[in-house]
Amino acid sequence: MLALKRTNSLSIKTVGPFDLGRLARLHQSCFDDPWSRADLAHLLALPGGFGLLARLFERNLAGLDGMRGVGFALCRVMRDEGELLSIGVGPVYRRRAIGAALLRESMERCRRAGALTMFLEVATDNRSAQMLYRSFGFSEVGEREGYYQRPDGTRVSAYTMRCDLSHLGGRPSGARPWL
Repeated sequence: MLALKRTNSLSIKTVGPFDLGRLARLHQSCFDDPWSRADLAHLLALPGGFGLLARLFERNLAGLDGMRGVGFALCRVMRDEGELLSIGVGPVYRRRAIGAALLRESMERCRRAGALTMFLEVATDNRSAQMLYRSFGFSEVGEREGYYQRPDGTRVSAYTMRCDLSHLGGRPSGARPWL
């Protein structure tokens, strides 16, 4: 039997109702205070709400092929503003530009839905996420004191960041290809 060699490839699809369990598990693997399946369903049902699921085609040790959910982005568009509500990549799959691919697709979908700008919040101590957002044109426009609560009860502030979506004709400087 002839087997075709297929390298790992990434695809991004819109979250559907059958993806809620996978999305909830991914969110739980990324955050200390994860959103429940019901929370996610409610968010996706809001006007302008949408989710993206990054899937990676992988071949396992038994030689079987499969699509594995490895990351997600949750967004909302209201009038001419988009908001990145949550984004995450499973710990094992980080540092493969999956987050960059999800962010780029989120920005493009918000723009296509009529958003002229996009906002997000990021913890002031999350330097790697801040670097990613800056590479896509986001800049700090404010700070929210004590915005996030950590499992030990401490609070950390968040930067509010904003990006003009009109630059999406080309790839932002510093952005890397998917894989």
